[in-house]
Formats: sequence, structure tokens, C-alpha cells
Amino acid sequence: MPVDLNDKRFSSFGKLLEVQARLQKLLDRQLEDAVGLPLTWFEVLLRIARSDDQVLTMSALAGQVVLTSGGVTRLIDRMTEEGLVERVPCPGDRRVNWIKLTALGQQTLEDAAAVHLEHLDEEFAGRLNASEMAGLVRALDSLHASLS
Repeated sequence: MPVDLNDKRFSSFGKLLEVQARLQKLLDRQLEDAVGLPLTWFEVLLRIARSDDQVLTMSALAGQVVLTSGGVTRLIDRMTEEGLVERVPCPGDRRVNWIKLTALGQQTLEDAAAVHLEHLDEEFAGRLNASEMAGLVRALDSLHASLS
């Protein structure tokens, strides 16, 4: 039996990828223009700040952002050079380093977060009514939980 190339699952997933790519490109450009911070760097700072004890291991961070472990290592190297994060030895395991925000990283995150929220309202949340946003959040939460 031939596959229906117009199947809604193809269309829905394709639209999800397309919307994500467009929003990421747009929001990255806006954030970098406004505060000089790439969106990926913002996401790293945000995830560290929101984590337990405000530290993450490299492997935990790699599991949360769309980068390979090698990509995360290179990114953290660059962010360390810029003074935004630092590596701190894990007291319980000398083989593990925690990634922690510096004071500059915390301030940069706070400055960027205010700007990024404005852009999210303009380009994302503001384009959906309350019911659509609630439905999207429920659907994404469900997908996230089932894939975790």
C-alpha cells in the first residue's frame, strides 16, 4: 500500500520544524543585535541559572541544548573566555566539572532576559491568543515528558 505523502503527521511535524527554525533565526538575530549575545549562549546561561544549585555538568547541559558534547565543550570554552561562565570542580568527583555563571554571566543573563521577553512577546506569544498558548504549552509539555 502506498504511503500518503499528504498525511497530517508529515505536515504537522514539518510545520513544527519550520516555525522553530524561523523563530530561532529571528530571535537570535534580534537578541544579538540588541545585547550582543547569541541565542544559544542565552539558553546556556538560562539553563544554568534555572538548575539546582545554579550549576550543571557538561553532560547535563549537552542533554538540554541542541549540541553535541563536543559542541558544548567548545561553546563553554568560548563563554569562559568571555567571562560569562566558569568551570568549578565537583567536590564529590574530581573527574567532573560543574559549569557555573560568573557575576558577569548573571548580569548578562538578566539584561538579555528582559530584551528576549519583549521579542518573545512580539514574535511568538503575542501571535497566539490565551487559549492557543495554553494548548501549545500542554502539547509541548506532553511531548517533552514522553521523550524524556
